[in-house]
Amino acid sequence: MRTVTKTISLSVDGNNMEFRITKLDAFSGAKLLKLLSHAGTDNLQELVLGLSEFELESLMKTCLRSVAVLLPAGPMKVMDEGGNWGYPELEYDSWNCLKLTMEVIQWTLEGFFPESGRGS
Repeated sequence: MRTVTKTISLSVDGNNMEFRITKLDAFSGAKLLKLLSHAGTDNLQELVLGLSEFELESLMKTCLRSVAVLLPAGPMKVMDEGGNWGYPELEYDSWNCLKLTMEVIQWTLEGFFPESGRGS
């Protein structure tokens, strides 16, 4: 069975929080690869930051829908399918949302980018 989830830790408001990241499905992963292939670099951070505002927002929403924060009561999706915040504590936390986006990209496209180009 293929492993499609992993758990990572991030500091949110000074508290260490765990998040479960699920790889994007094949169609979303292919769209992601197509979007990122138009950039002139293999550095993942440069690829993402070089996107237009519309592309970046779309990418972040797609990625954040595949992330859940692991709470004592159970996992809570960071963003629902409609683009609404499921975990509102991240709504104004651009830094951690970008980190989670980068983690989803790296996890989904693992093996497509050389080690030197990975950066989070």
